[in-house]
Amino acid sequence: MSWFSRKKETKQEIDLGGVLQTDIHSHLLPGIDDGAQTIDESISLIKEMEELGYKKMIITPHVRYGYFDNDTSTFDSRLEELKRNVKMAGINMEFEVGAEQSVDEEFSRRIENNELKSFGKNKYLLIEFFPFTEIPMGYKQTLFSLQTKGYNLILAHPERYLYLYNDEKTLEELKDRGMLFQMNIISLSGYFGEPVKKFAEKLIKNDMIDLLGTDLHGIRHINALKNTLHNVVLASLLDSGKIMNKKF
Repeated sequence: MSWFSRKKETKQEIDLGGVLQTDIHSHLLPGIDDGAQTIDESISLIKEMEELGYKKMIITPHVRYGYFDNDTSTFDSRLEELKRNVKMAGINMEFEVGAEQSVDEEFSRRIENNELKSFGKNKYLLIEFFPFTEIPMGYKQTLFSLQTKGYNLILAHPERYLYLYNDEKTLEELKDRGMLFQMNIISLSGYFGEPVKKFAEKLIKNDMIDLLGTDLHGIRHINALKNTLHNVVLASLLDSGKIMNKKF
């Protein structure tokens, strides 16, 4: 199917979780950031993900100086508590916990103090550029430091950094450094606005998207996910076989 097709929706509903199996970006440890605030809310959202066909979720709490000064050493025990409650609720879901690390003024210190939380056997690290309005100063050295420590880098929602829309050079440099790009599925629904949607479609067209995530914070994101289940661009991307979620 051509990216330039005038068709906007598929007739058949996309089996989103069934194709992807794993979601690698969510905020469901209760009360730790701007995601789910209670165990009951977390369980309700995880149940929705199970109904969408997902088998595994990698939960990635924010770590952002001055906003979410979370201690990553507590994440494993917090996840174990959530898993016990999910099991009691009769939900069949696997979990890992990582973090969404903001490249902010404290990021270099967190690197030096080994305070980062990766996931997977190959030390995958989900990072976001913060603030969203400009690329962080010294980001090249930061990325180099992370890679010399053995981290495999995933850039969270590149389509939301609109300053990169016409910056083909930086996009290519990031890819050349081996960074994986994780797009938020709901960006294709227009949830974050039309410019973000167009940038997401552009990144897909240019074969830059490697992973898809929900960035799930609350029921509003579940509703937005459901609004993508007939999206022709998403269907084409999933049919391409290029998305790596099943490897996690």
